[in-house]
Amino acid sequence: MIRLERFEKRYGKLQAVWPLDLEIARGESFALLGPNGGGKTSVLRALVGLHAPSAGRVFVGGVDVTRSPNQAKARLSFVPQRVSLPGMLTARETLLLFARLKKAPLERVGAVLDEFGLGDSADRRTGEFSGGMLQRLGLAVGFLQEVDLLVLDEPTVNLDPPGILKLNQLLHKLKGKGTTIVFSSHLLRNAMELADRVGILVAGRMVEPEEVPVFHEAVTRKTMVRVVLSHLTEDMLAAVRDAGGDVSGHNGREVSFTALPQKRLHVIRAIEQAGGAIEEFHTDAPDWDALIQEHLGEMEEPR
Repeated sequence: MIRLERFEKRYGKLQAVWPLDLEIARGESFALLGPNGGGKTSVLRALVGLHAPSAGRVFVGGVDVTRSPNQAKARLSFVPQRVSLPGMLTARETLLLFARLKKAPLERVGAVLDEFGLGDSADRRTGEFSGGMLQRLGLAVGFLQEVDLLVLDEPTVNLDPPGILKLNQLLHKLKGKGTTIVFSSHLLRNAMELADRVGILVAGRMVEPEEVPVFHEAVTRKTMVRVVLSHLTEDMLAAVRDAGGDVSGHNGREVSFTALPQKRLHVIRAIEQAGGAIEEFHTDAPDWDALIQEHLGEMEEPR
């Protein structure tokens, strides 16, 4: 469905995206991860024809987006990170306007209002909407018609947990129908729930995309376990290491370690067998920046 061939994007002297080759299959859900300023939005905007590559080519469904933008755009829907809608129109009027522009069925308007929890606010002007409501309305615009490709730039921004859950349900439903979904996100858990593959983009460079189970294992391997004991001895520290744990810190009563998920319980039992009286333990997700730096170490310097 998507092919980038040596795609680059520059803004003056700033190299936003270094030469990038990427293929995304039909029906695949692909997450672009990375910090702000990493190049995610530059890639997504090129996919939907909002700016041309500085070098290289972008194809959607075999169509060159630069040479035949209208033909490519007819196959996709895009929801930007910052939704800007006419504040004098109501939510219903806004959706009717976009439905006519997109040549989408007008009966879809009522359906997407309900799907995104906006039915009770359908006749309010959008200038009165909160940031979260505007985000939901922007997503509703993107769901007005069935397309081959749905592109979402940070779709969960401003959404509350119920809103994120509803969006995920709708995306899973679309994916089941064969829609290709490409989205950017800063939420690791959300990305791993939705995506088949993830690509980390930092300073315009992408690590080789990974299947989600492989990426998930890398994340869980970095999850920190912190154990609080009545007291901590050298024998207990040795037990952690012997059981497959990597000690990252300790004091008189606590020890923190990382281990493969299947070994964590074994490590905790080893502490008890070494005489440790465990009072509590906690797990902490890996630091995002640390995970990024680990992946950066796997990247080649740009050519």
